[in-house]
Amino acid sequence: MNIQELQAKVDALKVANTEVVRERVEIARLTATIALEESPVLLEARVKLAAKDEQTQILQRIVDECEGIISTVPIHNPKTRSDRKWAGNHRFAYGTQIDLLYQLATGILYSCQEHKQLLMAHTNANPELLEQFLDAFGTPAYYSRNHHVIMDATPFDIDALHSTLQMMQSSFGIIIDTSRVTEGALVMEFNKAEATANANYVSAVEAIESADFVL
Repeated sequence: MNIQELQAKVDALKVANTEVVRERVEIARLTATIALEESPVLLEARVKLAAKDEQTQILQRIVDECEGIISTVPIHNPKTRSDRKWAGNHRFAYGTQIDLLYQLATGILYSCQEHKQLLMAHTNANPELLEQFLDAFGTPAYYSRNHHVIMDATPFDIDALHSTLQMMQSSFGIIIDTSRVTEGALVMEFNKAEATANANYVSAVEAIESADFVL
């Protein structure tokens, strides 16, 4: 057998082995996929994910509807010289559902009286419950550019927050994930906000001093 024939045989074996390896890898992948799809754990996880996604969509729809009401019923704001806008605030640290619920509560309560009446009628929300929810959540410290001061935090109440979250779910007919609403998470958020407020204040002071020096 000459060199050309040997090389041809080597090439043929490589092709054959490559095909065998590919086939065996595919068999292993399909076998693992079958085992995964038959797993009750996967099924339960998919059910939970679908249920959570459905509740998130309900909350998002309510928020979008409230924002739409404000945009379709223009009310002029003399301070900004423009029409009022949806004023829902965020609390990102606790998941999408909690953030949407917080947007809803703040967006309704922080709207002008005319819009607030429309939003209350549309959502059947209880204003006292919304206030209790926000009070229990507290407000982290922040730096106010308008007043050039650090606005102190209003403390949270973890027990009241869990209680009002249950009532809010009942009020809106939803079940949401509250697992990330813990005292540790709240402490972390408040500490981070305080550090950011102090840093922003120092930066503002330095900017003012720099401007005065230039003048």
